[in-house]
Amino acid sequence: MRKICIMLFFMVFWFNLPAALNTRADDITLKIGVLAKRGYEQCLMKWTPTAQYLSEKIPGRQFEIIPINYDRIIDSVKNNEVDFILTNSASYVELEFLYGANRIATLKNNCLGDVCKTYSAVIFCKADKTEIQSVRDLKGKKFMAVSSSSFGGWLMAWREMKAEGIDPFTDFKELKFGGIQDSVVYAVSDGIVDAGTVRSDTLERMDSEGKINIENFHVLNAHIREDSELPFVHSTREYPEWPFAKVKHVPCEVAEAVSAALVEMPSESDAASAGRCYGFTIPQNYQSVRECLKELRVGPYKDYGRITLADVVKIYGYWIAAVTILLFIMGTSIIIIFNLNRSIKTSHVILESELNERKRLEKIQKESELKFKALYNHAFQ
Repeated sequence: MRKICIMLFFMVFWFNLPAALNTRADDITLKIGVLAKRGYEQCLMKWTPTAQYLSEKIPGRQFEIIPINYDRIIDSVKNNEVDFILTNSASYVELEFLYGANRIATLKNNCLGDVCKTYSAVIFCKADKTEIQSVRDLKGKKFMAVSSSSFGGWLMAWREMKAEGIDPFTDFKELKFGGIQDSVVYAVSDGIVDAGTVRSDTLERMDSEGKINIENFHVLNAHIREDSELPFVHSTREYPEWPFAKVKHVPCEVAEAVSAALVEMPSESDAASAGRCYGFTIPQNYQSVRECLKELRVGPYKDYGRITLADVVKIYGYWIAAVTILLFIMGTSIIIIFNLNRSIKTSHVILESELNERKRLEKIQKESELKFKALYNHAFQ
C-alpha cells in the first residue's frame, strides 16, 4: 500500500511539473502606458524596472511598459489599449473626466537629491538673448513648447503668459511644438526659436547627462519660494506630480495590489533609481490642475463658462416648457378674443344697419299714414 501511494505521488508531481514551471509564462500581462516625454527609448529605460518590480511583487501578474506620445494618450485609454497609465497631471484630469481613470499613487520625483511631489515649468532662452529679460519680452518672438497637451511643457507656461497679458497665439511671431522635451531645449540652444518652455527638471537632467551646459540658458520669471519643495529655479506655479492611474476596466483588487506595491517601493531600489525618483506616495489632490485647465479652457473644460443653447435647455428646460405653454395659451386666447371681437363688431354693424332700415321703413310708413289721413279728411269735408 505504501509503495502504491509513493507511486501515485510521483505521478501527480510529474504531470504537474510543466504547469509549475510555466506559471510565470501563463501570468496575465498588464500594460502600463507611460507618457514618453523624452522619447520611447528613454521611457523604456526609465520605467521597465518599475514593471519588473511590480511583476515580482504581485503574483500571477506580468507588467509591461508601453511608451506613448502626447497625441496617443487619450486614445490609448479610450480604446482600452492599456490597463494603467502614468502621465502628466493635465492628461490625467482629462482621462478621469472622460473615461473614469482613477489615480492610485503619485510620483515622488528625485529633484537634485530632494523628494518632490510637485513640479513646475521653466520658460527660458539663451543667456546671450539680452533683449529677452521677462515674459513680456516674448512678444513678437519665435517660441517652442513640447505639445499642446503637455502640462509642464506648455499649459503651465501658457497660464503665466495669460497672467502677464500675453496671448501666445496672436502675440508670438511663431509658435511651434517640438514633440519631446529635449527637442525644445535643442531648438532654443541652436537658435531655431528665441525661447521655449519645458518641465522644471529637464534642463538639470540634460546638464547632468552632458547634453547641454545649463549656464548657457536664462530662465524667465525665475523664482524659488521659501515654502517650495522644488530645489531649482522655475517660472510657473507648482502642481502635483504625475499620477499613476488605473483604467476603468481594471478590477479594484488588482489596482489595490499595484497601489500598495508602488507606495512600498524602496527609494533605493533599482526601479526607483532607474526612474530617477524615490518611488510613489498616496494619491495627491489635483484640484489646482483642474483650476489651470478651467482658466485656459482646455481639455475637459474647453467650453467652461460658455453658455450654449443646450446648457440653457438643460438648466431651464421646465421653465422654458412652462413659459412656452403659457405663451401658446395666451396667443390662442388673444386670437380667439380678436376673432370674437371682430364677430361682435360685424354683428353690431349688421344690427345697426337693420335698425336703420327698420327706422327708414317706419318713417315711410308713418309718412304714408299721414298722407292717407290727409286725403281722407279732404275727401269727406
